[in-house]
Amino acid sequence: MNHHRRASRGARNITALAASCCLALTACGSGGGSASDPADKLKGEPVKIGFAISETGPLSSSTTAATAAARAWEKKVNSDGGLGGRPVEIVIADTKNNASAAQSVAKSLAQDKKVVATLLVDAVAEGSVGKYLESADIPVIGSAGYNAAVWNGLPNFFTQSPNSATVIKSLVTAAGAFGAKQLVSAVCAESATCADDTKVYKPATAAVGVGYGGYTTVASNAASYTAECLNFKNKKADYVPLLVSVDTAVRVMGDCVQQGYKGVFATSSTSFNPTKYSAIQGMHMVGTLNGFPWWADSPPVAEFRDAMKKYEPKTDISSSSATTVWASLELFLKAVGPDTDTVTRDSVFEAYRGIKDETLDGLLPEPVTYTAGKPSAEVNCFWQYDYKAGDDHPKLLPPSGKSGNGASGDLASACAEG
Repeated sequence: MNHHRRASRGARNITALAASCCLALTACGSGGGSASDPADKLKGEPVKIGFAISETGPLSSSTTAATAAARAWEKKVNSDGGLGGRPVEIVIADTKNNASAAQSVAKSLAQDKKVVATLLVDAVAEGSVGKYLESADIPVIGSAGYNAAVWNGLPNFFTQSPNSATVIKSLVTAAGAFGAKQLVSAVCAESATCADDTKVYKPATAAVGVGYGGYTTVASNAASYTAECLNFKNKKADYVPLLVSVDTAVRVMGDCVQQGYKGVFATSSTSFNPTKYSAIQGMHMVGTLNGFPWWADSPPVAEFRDAMKKYEPKTDISSSSATTVWASLELFLKAVGPDTDTVTRDSVFEAYRGIKDETLDGLLPEPVTYTAGKPSAEVNCFWQYDYKAGDDHPKLLPPSGKSGNGASGDLASACAEG
């Protein structure tokens, strides 16, 4: 069992012991009673949800807030009464951005019949476990997924965010909204998916009237990115999407700004981390998010921030790796119902296949509907941001047309063009 779970349960046992001591001594504090944790009153076998995630590995810097978001959700749900009085337990396992490790994790979670569903976050290794998880007949309930053959090709995967091709379309859409003239991209060298998806750039840029100057492959362990930065300048690129990890993006942008590059950078999905990027003086970004903007004023986003502050106060939530996980788990809670005390894989499948046009009040980028026996439809919408180093938080760029999720204000999503 994961050490996070042991630590959480250990903390609850200590709390329960303290409460027992108070009762034995008749009084605890001036009021003579005890303020116990509601989670301690939960009974029965825990409802287990697996979480296969790359906590380590070359692209893991993009997902550091995800596990904390899952733990905060678990603690909040249990504090609110669990599921029908039963505790919820998130079983976190490291896939390491590695196919072999991911396959071992998938097998472990699938063979534990008490695990009723699983999250999957590993852009490198997700393709290596999709077919196995389908054969194991376990619901995969999110969160950020990029491989279209998996997330939009297998009927046990319930996707709520754009796949890799739509991520690229989203960046091109943002480039058009910003008024960019020439796009040249940098893509990660660690996953074949990164380079494979660049074929989407040419038709997408043509559809929005932005020039396309090709792409360059970037290795996370490169000593410097001087050659790549010169390539951007020589091709007169004023918009450079970075399909790389957070740490690699920091180094690429830092090198390019230092060399006098004046254009705009872009990242998408979990690769956008303004906390780390804010240190790059003179840097400007316009990109997209696959998870809801954490700075939004809307009540469901405030609830997310409050839970993170209460249960995981040391976590920097400035990442859609946290918000995609939170939205996926909130969808699980709404699908199965907080009063349900019997949750199995079959009942989760049934619950998800009853979801129709759900947006979670704007926490999802577009309405999702799932149909028995059919893969999830592609998610075509996302959130657009504009961010300069030194800004307090990103600014949401409004959609050029109708809101993709029907929300207004700082939760209104845009949808891909082309």
